[in-house]
Amino acid sequence: MSEKAGLISIEQWQQFEKALLFHAHAQDWEKLAKVNAKLIEVLTKAGKPSCHSQLAARQSLAATHKQVLQQLVQAKDQLGQEMNQFKQQQDGLAAYQLTSVSGGAYD
Repeated sequence: MSEKAGLISIEQWQQFEKALLFHAHAQDWEKLAKVNAKLIEVLTKAGKPSCHSQLAARQSLAATHKQVLQQLVQAKDQLGQEMNQFKQQQDGLAAYQLTSVSGGAYD
């Protein structure tokens, strides 16, 4: 039997954890954002934990959430680096094309 505190059971908190980890691992940021929004809604409705097991479940969920946020920040940083590399390559390619076109007129 699942323990209840407010409207959410320990197992439901664990399901949120699993969903966060699953979507973060899959790098499905849109679904991750939806789970996060639902989690905020549920946490707001649930209020403060009423017992130690609920507190422990939420602490575990908070640790998982922090881990997922760190992964998201790392993915964002990596994407930023890749975009900078792409931009630099595009600038270099454009300069090369301009040089080859202008140099071809003098050959």
